[in-house]
Amino acid sequence: MPNSAVENYLFSALAGTTWFLQFFFYGMGESKLGNGASSWILHMAFIILIANAWGIQLKEWQGVSKKTKVTIALGIATIILSVLVVGLGNALK
Repeated sequence: MPNSAVENYLFSALAGTTWFLQFFFYGMGESKLGNGASSWILHMAFIILIANAWGIQLKEWQGVSKKTKVTIALGIATIILSVLVVGLGNALK
């Protein structure tokens, strides 16, 4: 059953509001952390990880090839490793 135009407009408005609020809260957090560029790196990594977690939870990756699943898992592992490296770099600073 197709969605109505009203539902599409509401979800579009919700997506736009959420997108705006992520920058709003990023600005608040960055001003408290004061980490400069590493704050942006952590922010983007978090967005990617949460989006992939939702994709897995909602079974968006169901039915893809094993190679694709391995690629996703390696990408997530790379992002987590990079967050740890950034955190270590900030701790040593």
